[in-house]
Amino acid sequence: MRLSVITLPLGAVGAVLLAACGGSTSPYGGGGGGGGCTPTATKVCMETVTFNPASLTVAAGTSVTWQNGTSVTHTVTSDAGSTQTYDSGNVGSAGTFTQTFNTAGTYHYHCTYHVASGMSGTITVQ
Repeated sequence: MRLSVITLPLGAVGAVLLAACGGSTSPYGGGGGGGGCTPTATKVCMETVTFNPASLTVAAGTSVTWQNGTSVTHTVTSDAGSTQTYDSGNVGSAGTFTQTFNTAGTYHYHCTYHVASGMSGTITVQ
C-alpha cells in the first residue's frame, strides 16, 4: 500500500483552520463552536429547542442577553402584537443577542425556526 503526503503552505493551513473554527461579522453575534451556556439573572440560554429559563423577570431598563449554547441556529423574535418589537436575525453557535426592556409589561417571544416545537419564552418587566 502506498501513502501520499499532501503539503500545503503554512498560510493555507492557517486559513483552513480559521474557517473551520467559525466566525462571524454578523451584527447579531455568531461564530464559535457552541460550548454551552449558563443562564443568569439577565441571560437566557438557547438550547436545542428551548429557552432556559423560559420566563425571566427583570427591572425596567434592564438589558437581557440571549446566548446560543448549541450548534443549531436560533432567533429571538417578539410575538406578533407585542408593544416592543425585536428580531435578532440568525444567532449562530455561541452567538448572542441583547435587547433592552425599558417599559413595564410582559413580552412574549419565540424562535422562528423552532416555535412549532414550543421554543418560546416570556420577559416580565417590573
